[in-house]
Amino acid sequence: MRVERREGETVEQLIRRFNKGVVAERITKTYREKMHFVSKSEQRKEKRRRAERNRRKKLAKAASLGL
Repeated sequence: MRVERREGETVEQLIRRFNKGVVAERITKTYREKMHFVSKSEQRKEKRRRAERNRRKKLAKAASLGL
């Protein structure tokens, strides 16, 4: 990630803009994920677990709204 200082921009503004870019591009998340090897089967299991969790959250939310 690279940012150029704009005319009249303070260092704090520059750092804030840099941090927003890092978050938007998910750089730190990708870095943390790649720190440890995770096999394809484990990736699939985690994906299934997340999908199930999201499905249950949706059902619970719909039930609480009376839908």
